[in-house]
Amino acid sequence: MRYLTSRSLGCWILPFLVVSSECIAAPECDSLEARKAVLQFVLDDGKNPLVTYAAKNSTAAKTSTDSISQHSKSEKPLYQLGQRIVTTSTSKDKLTVKCSGEISAAVGNIKATKEVTFTVQQSSDGKTSVSVDPFQF
Repeated sequence: MRYLTSRSLGCWILPFLVVSSECIAAPECDSLEARKAVLQFVLDDGKNPLVTYAAKNSTAAKTSTDSISQHSKSEKPLYQLGQRIVTTSTSKDKLTVKCSGEISAAVGNIKATKEVTFTVQQSSDGKTSVSVDPFQF
């Protein structure tokens, strides 16, 4: 009788483990963790080309390059990720996703928006890492 009980228990545990392994959350492009990591990456880049791009491609009327440079040095830029972030590809093991969205940089009344691409990867222990591709201008 003991054999029957241990075998029955084994028959119930094995399917549970198989099903629960399928339920491990895959990384998401639009997760709060991914959004924070992308913004932090941009903030930590002291020579971020997005601010220069904003200054050069500003829609601000009649603003000289010198005043933009002085303005961008005196104020910290504000960055914002767009609401729509999409998954552009998923790895076969579903642990890595490539993502794309818009990021805006604003310095005073000067604002520019550029596409940002990044990768979200989940390791086997469940930790998530985010890497941001360099901006293409």
